[in-house]
Amino acid sequence: MIPSAIVLSHDEQRERLRRGCPEAVPFSVVAGDPCMDQLLAGVPFRDDYRAALGVRPGQKLLVLTSTWKDQSLLGAHRADLEIIRRSLAELPADEYRVLHAVHPNAWFTHGGHQIREWFEPFLRAGLLLPSPETDIWKAALVAADAFIGDHGSLTLYAAALGVPGLLGAFDEDTVAEGSPMDLLGRELPRVTRHEPLGRQLQRAAAAQAGPQRERLAEIGGLVTSRPLQAAGLLRSLYYERMKLDEPQHPAISRPVALPLPLPAERRQPGAAAVYADMQGGRLRRYPAELQGSLTHHLPDPHLVAAYGEPDPRWAHAADVILARSLHSGESWEDAARRVFRRHPGCELVAFPQGATGCLAFTRDGLQRLTAQWQDGAPSWPYDFSVAASALYSTLTSRSASSVRVSVVDGLPPAVLTISR
Repeated sequence: MIPSAIVLSHDEQRERLRRGCPEAVPFSVVAGDPCMDQLLAGVPFRDDYRAALGVRPGQKLLVLTSTWKDQSLLGAHRADLEIIRRSLAELPADEYRVLHAVHPNAWFTHGGHQIREWFEPFLRAGLLLPSPETDIWKAALVAADAFIGDHGSLTLYAAALGVPGLLGAFDEDTVAEGSPMDLLGRELPRVTRHEPLGRQLQRAAAAQAGPQRERLAEIGGLVTSRPLQAAGLLRSLYYERMKLDEPQHPAISRPVALPLPLPAERRQPGAAAVYADMQGGRLRRYPAELQGSLTHHLPDPHLVAAYGEPDPRWAHAADVILARSLHSGESWEDAARRVFRRHPGCELVAFPQGATGCLAFTRDGLQRLTAQWQDGAPSWPYDFSVAASALYSTLTSRSASSVRVSVVDGLPPAVLTISR
């Protein structure tokens, strides 16, 4: 088949074509990149995309992008899915949402059932996983605060949008030398195993907003040399080839539609077990299931689990148990004793009290305490479980009867009042 037109997105591609196949240059047309145009058109609506994806004010959205085959982000880590696990295990769960955009070819090669089986513990920990037939990845890139990618096109799109990021995998052998992806691969830092992921993301963001900014903008500019013009240029090309009159109304690159709510994952009753740590009034929580014995990013963690937690790793070792309602005819003290009997490692039992506070009992002497957020504290993230963790931290540190607690950067702290 001999093409009547070879569509390119940038003038530099025509120069590469000239060097590799000069006889094809007369058939080349530089028409821009319709995907990049759609992303650029969506930038003014970033807050709308974040809200549609369930990203709350103050939270950060980390997007993992994976192409396909063995050297992709997914393929290179398929044995242990390390990058996905670390993203959810090491970044505070209240502060970060993590979304994984997996190439459709990976979905169709392995099958949706297999992908979801691999990802099951991550989905329980809150991973967002768009289906391959959707264009949610476009909304996610516009909404993102950071990315971890590979040599796939989404990495280049993210960098072109100015999103700071890291490379979790990169296959130099499949990337054309001197191409924008090759240049980006030389510029972006790789994820390392021996440093907390949050620190790596912070350093990348600082560098890419400072010393690397102009260089990355230059590489991102190689995605298209006809920004926001692809729709018009491509339509003109199509109508010209069909020898038809082009419509009079303009061809416009429109932003991607807002994502529909992602399918809710079925979840177990009761809150998932978390490791929590409070230092200087800052409370951070991390899914316990993904930690294993690796909690090196937590200076002094305590374990929080729900009453009735079936996994003995959490049920027998939890420092704080989030209890539920009383049994018929039972007093609060009787309920606390029942919980302590079922959870032998527990030091504090907490029951919901009011909208977001808690009533708690210590194992030692069955001391009764209450913890209530002062008026004005928002319901999120200052809920019952946060009150219980903050209360436990104040007991172990012998803090005062009130404490200012911060959960998410960018949101004002709330004051928790503790009564003994």
